[in-house]
Amino acid sequence: MNTDPVMNDPNEPLVSILVYNYDMQYLDRCLASIFNQSVLKNFEVIIIDDATSDGSWNIAMHFLDRYSNRISVNRNRRVLGHRANLRHAMQMAKGRYCVPLHLDQAFLPEYVIKTVKTMDLDPYVKSSVVYRSVEVDEIASPDISSFAPLPSVLTKPLVSILCYNYNYGQYLRQCLESIFAQSYENIELCFSDNASTDESWAIALEFVRKYPDKMILTRNRKNFGPDANFANCRRNKSGKYYINFCSDDVLEPEYVERCVFALEKYPNAGLAMVNRAILDENGNRTEEPPFYNKSCIIPGEEQAAVYMMAGVNPSVSQVMYRCAIVDTRTVTGGLVARYYGTRILDFNISTDFDIAYIKEPLLLHRLHSQSDTSQADSNLLPVIGMYVLNHQFGDIASVRSLTKVTDRLPQSIEKLANLSVRYSVRSLISKDESTALRYFHLAVAMHPKLVDDPAWKLLQDYFEADSALKSNILEQLGSSNNLAARAISYDPPPGSIHI
Repeated sequence: MNTDPVMNDPNEPLVSILVYNYDMQYLDRCLASIFNQSVLKNFEVIIIDDATSDGSWNIAMHFLDRYSNRISVNRNRRVLGHRANLRHAMQMAKGRYCVPLHLDQAFLPEYVIKTVKTMDLDPYVKSSVVYRSVEVDEIASPDISSFAPLPSVLTKPLVSILCYNYNYGQYLRQCLESIFAQSYENIELCFSDNASTDESWAIALEFVRKYPDKMILTRNRKNFGPDANFANCRRNKSGKYYINFCSDDVLEPEYVERCVFALEKYPNAGLAMVNRAILDENGNRTEEPPFYNKSCIIPGEEQAAVYMMAGVNPSVSQVMYRCAIVDTRTVTGGLVARYYGTRILDFNISTDFDIAYIKEPLLLHRLHSQSDTSQADSNLLPVIGMYVLNHQFGDIASVRSLTKVTDRLPQSIEKLANLSVRYSVRSLISKDESTALRYFHLAVAMHPKLVDDPAWKLLQDYFEADSALKSNILEQLGSSNNLAARAISYDPPPGSIHI
């Protein structure tokens, strides 16, 4: 519920008021002074709760209920200290100017608006109360000594699970329950909600009350897009390993333990991936054959060559990454970046490191009409995107002299054409004839010789047939082995080690 009496003035620059490490006995008064004034109109409030147990979080939630469109919040699972929280608040801020408030500092709206106007006129003016957002490195350099030591469970490395959510409330409880049901104990959940309008936030609050020492909770005051949501999670992670976990997916209890075991035993492995099963929006489960027929450590260059021919892990949630080698590489973002950014990341890792593969379906991947996968399928991204991606892989491989990878480029295009036929059949089975027709034409555009392929000819017959004949042809297409969906598993590449 929003009872904000102050209207935004778009003619004023946005001011971010950063409330962090604030004394609980004055916090209510501080926040009330912000929302009861009418001088500063275009503002947002960033509240950082430093794992408090004194009632500060309850006060923050009271104001969030009233002013959700003004307030973004973050709750740490452990104490980080003043300077770390200031830096975090400034990274979350969207304003041109920032006003940091901590301990018992008073909010002075008249002084703030006067200072902002002066700083707007003169870019060289400095203030000890109001800061330009670009000055984050000057006023909030990290003080490493203020960080509390990471908790350790029997010296097992910490695993960060990055879970970003928007309006997936109907799946979220099952998702979060699966995280805290892991057989591996030393985990932290970095959760960010992008101003969901469903029950997501209430569910997240329910879990942070149950697991305050394992959950870092962030909520944006409005939907700033998936990039900002993911950035919240990424800033908060502190594990040795991490998982990009979609909030509509489900982890099997041994997921984290099996991946950590593989990465700890084989330190040259840059990531570990698991097989998946499929959940529909009603919770019905469908099994998929593993891509490889055994769990193994795969030489990096061999896996890079396989990536030229197949996605291997179609869901981002299937992978656990080693943080030390990922933090300087590509990260996820909007739809195309989420769908392909991680594939670029995975390929880049495979050019330098081995890959661990676990054939058991330890991830339950949710497919529904609102998922990224469904959106990508309807936009032809599984084929068009991979066409562009494979050429990019070829460029990367040529620089690194990975000839086995570059030599596979022509073969990979031919396989993509066949994949387009598979997606055409899959779309027909889903009663989406329009998308099926687009995949049908895309297939022969990528590989003209496909006009002689029996499956493509059968599709051509389908689109030229009457409704009665279409039903018979579709039955033939759906029953064709490995056509509507992959039905086989492959031997691991040469040099792989069985685990």
